Amino acid sequence: MTESNQQKSGSKHVIAPRPVGANYLLVGAGSMYTASVIAGFLVGYLLDYLFGTMPLFFLICGVLGFVAGARKVHLLSNRVNVAAVTAKKKEEQNAE
Repeated sequence: MTESNQQKSGSKHVIAPRPVGANYLLVGAGSMYTASVIAGFLVGYLLDYLFGTMPLFFLICGVLGFVAGARKVHLLSNRVNVAAVTAKKKEEQNAE
């Protein structure tokens, strides 16, 4: 119900908005992970090209990109989960 409809009906029940933006953040999680891994491999390749140590930095930076991407996705999913839990608690409090 919109505010004008609520005022006309005299109802004081307010429906809390759902966290729709969280869904859009999760859509980008896969691309963030992929970009971190690719960036790690590219930086490693450039360092190997500059120093002449072909597989060393390529593998190290690739693993670091993998870890960084996994960490970013984990932090993002935790933030979305916390937002969902707080929205659910507010919904339960409003229902009482």
